[in-house]
Amino acid sequence: MSGTNGTQTELVTLTIDGKVVRAAKGSTIIQAATAAGIEVPFYCYHPHLSIPANCRICQVKVKNAPKLMVACHTQVAEGMEVNTHHTSPEVQAAQAATLEFILINHPLDCTVCDQAGHCKLQDYHFEYNAKPSRFIENKVHKVKAEPLGPTVMLDGERCIMCTRCIRFCDEITETSEIGMLNRGDRSVITVNPKKPLDNALSGTVVDLCPVGALTHAKWRFNTRIWFTKQTDSICPGCSTGCNVKVAERDGEIVQVKARLNDKVNKEWLCDEGRYGFMRFLPKHRIVTPHIGGKAAELNAALLEASKLKGQAALVLVSPDLTLEEFSVLKNLVDKTLKGAQVALAYRERPLSKVEKILVSPDYAANFRGAEFAGLVSGNLEESYAAALQKLRSGAVQQLLLVGERSIPLPDQDPALIEGIKKAAVSVGILTDAGSAVAGALKVVLPGRSILEKSGLLVNRNLRLQYTDRVVPFPDGSEPEWRMLGRLAEKMGAKLTSAEDERALTLSYLSATKQLSGVTIRQIKADGVCLKSLNAATSTAGSQTGAAQWS
Repeated sequence: MSGTNGTQTELVTLTIDGKVVRAAKGSTIIQAATAAGIEVPFYCYHPHLSIPANCRICQVKVKNAPKLMVACHTQVAEGMEVNTHHTSPEVQAAQAATLEFILINHPLDCTVCDQAGHCKLQDYHFEYNAKPSRFIENKVHKVKAEPLGPTVMLDGERCIMCTRCIRFCDEITETSEIGMLNRGDRSVITVNPKKPLDNALSGTVVDLCPVGALTHAKWRFNTRIWFTKQTDSICPGCSTGCNVKVAERDGEIVQVKARLNDKVNKEWLCDEGRYGFMRFLPKHRIVTPHIGGKAAELNAALLEASKLKGQAALVLVSPDLTLEEFSVLKNLVDKTLKGAQVALAYRERPLSKVEKILVSPDYAANFRGAEFAGLVSGNLEESYAAALQKLRSGAVQQLLLVGERSIPLPDQDPALIEGIKKAAVSVGILTDAGSAVAGALKVVLPGRSILEKSGLLVNRNLRLQYTDRVVPFPDGSEPEWRMLGRLAEKMGAKLTSAEDERALTLSYLSATKQLSGVTIRQIKADGVCLKSLNAATSTAGSQTGAAQWS
């Protein structure tokens, strides 16, 4: 077996519940069992944190061991025989007793707890214990609704002292805001009053909490999880491409959680990404085409926009488009806008020490996708700055904006708006009806937010991932790829025959030699590393430098 660095990993053979398992020497029983599809319950264990072995719910029976062993800490050995709760009554009894002990002082908060419906304490109780409480004494009362910082609230009575939050702040962010005081059933987690939990990844401790002790101040008591639609997707905040699970209700984002992906974000998520999803959904939407600031029929708007044909236009592109949309736009430029100058909205920013753990220094979720499609290359920040300068000078006569963030809000100064107004032909596929850019364009076509689309993204480290639609799109809006296709038809060109997003993705995968054989299922799993694919293969309709992707 090869390790991640190409070296050979020594394997040992053991049996778990009678099943022969091969596992890496030095790994733990819980890792071996998980890889073999055998569930072992746990609270304190996390694959990317140290192992305190303090919750004791993962106890298993190891042959010839003098007592039950914790699966999270015990390393596998050649010939080891392990029995979990699936095959050992002794382990079953120990787990039930452990749960009863954990629940002794736990309040009956399920009816009002934000974690209800996705709580490991609930799940394990019903699966491994499900017995009425025998505890007749008064429960120990602890702090309720105590802010640990601006983003996280603590309900101390629910805490089971798994210490995940403490270890995350000690080992990952290295900010050490959280600690534990007292002993026994008086133990409580807390923060120094002079050092609140206020680091760039603070909301991650809520994801790590296996019960309802830690909650998001922003989303506390906002909805029941079973009233929401939950979607596995990708955070579009920057090019790290963190894997997330987004809960939506009535068109609103009501919760965002990190999803475990060892190869991208582990199970961490920055606060800017987590709490900033709604910034991609403007309050007032463009749902009808406009010509000269007045509502128009789509056909008339497309005819007016088709005046760009054959012109050496300036094309400004949002970094939020999908890889398929970049490919469609590249096709449009090659067929109808020869000589066009294409620039992608890309700027870098300084990052704090904690931000550097996870955050990319950009707000360009899919700039690598634009490069992979052959749409842009070179120094993206310089070419974007040069394009803005040209636009501000009034030298641009033909302009095409693709995507709402083709000109981000910080760049929309009065000189730029005046430059847009001076263009003889200016067209934008946008979403925000209240933006100054939309008001300055001659033709505006309704687009969609990245949260309203499904498709492929390439993160900064060249991992191909799949983002799924997380909110319903408004009537009248169209994805950029479809609007570009309709615009191309008015110019006498055909870009794609796909009728929906899935068909577009499948056609792109099948037409791109470098992605031959790659499936959507594979991409959705944990992504596909483009570095590992044939770097010499060119993408469909473009030639991508092999050195860039090797």
